Amino acid sequence: MNLIEYPDIDPDWHGPVIAHESGCRWIAVRMLFNHRLVCVPDNGVGTAAYGWCYRSMAALTASAAVFDPDTQDEPLGWHKRAGADVRRAPHRDQDPEHNRPRCVHGTYLGADSCEHAEVCPEILARTTTGA
Repeated sequence: MNLIEYPDIDPDWHGPVIAHESGCRWIAVRMLFNHRLVCVPDNGVGTAAYGWCYRSMAALTASAAVFDPDTQDEPLGWHKRAGADVRRAPHRDQDPEHNRPRCVHGTYLGADSCEHAEVCPEILARTTTGA
């Protein structure tokens, strides 16, 4: 994603608009205990279509810098998906390795562990079924 060097503050979200890509304003929002990258459609009413939480603004910015919203469903490095919907990139077939299924904490399914294994529904389901 092409990050904006000197971003403006979004009047609705009160966070810097770090990019304009794929029909969205990408805004970095400070939350109580983390930072959230939100995708607000340009033609919408200001409601976020998707969001991902990060432990720091540095982690959010680094992830956004390498994220390609045209070919990648979701950015890397997040620990919580804000909302139930999983984003689908318009050209996701161009990066199948990146677009593998993930748990709700961002870990690829089939990985050795999730950092939230004790509460991760996908990890718990796998341990109870023996899969």
